Amino acid sequence: MSTTLNQLTTGKIATINFLHGDNQALIRQCGALGLKPGEQVKVLHRSGGKGPMQIKCRGTLFAIRSDEAANIGVTLEA
Repeated sequence: MSTTLNQLTTGKIATINFLHGDNQALIRQCGALGLKPGEQVKVLHRSGGKGPMQIKCRGTLFAIRSDEAANIGVTLEA
């Protein structure tokens, strides 16, 4: 099932498919951090509302804003 990272709930694991949007700085930063297509991510914590979410990718913890996570397309793992 294809969706965006900001739509996942706590505990879900997904594989990054693509990065999109107009924010080229965000796309470059994600790539530099290893958040790129083919990598698995796990949602560890979500703040209420539009607050940041904590994710884990390649053994590293990240905090990402919900509006930025909306630019990361993922496929849920079964």
